[in-house]
Amino acid sequence: MSLNDKIIKAHQNNNFSLLVELYQEAAENVSTFQEQNFFRVQAYVYALEVGHYLTPILRRQLVNDGVEE
Repeated sequence: MSLNDKIIKAHQNNNFSLLVELYQEAAENVSTFQEQNFFRVQAYVYALEVGHYLTPILRRQLVNDGVEE
């Protein structure tokens, strides 16, 4: 199953914890800074929603990239 299909399925199942991990994986496998930040923001939003352990890591990455204050 492709990463995109996994993301769609996780959305359909409202599996927010899995979405955090899938969006983070997507962020690590794209070619542009803009794409990376898009996927990281998505991961961060869902991480905040569920209190995911990646929340502080994602925030730090976004701050370092100038996306979050």
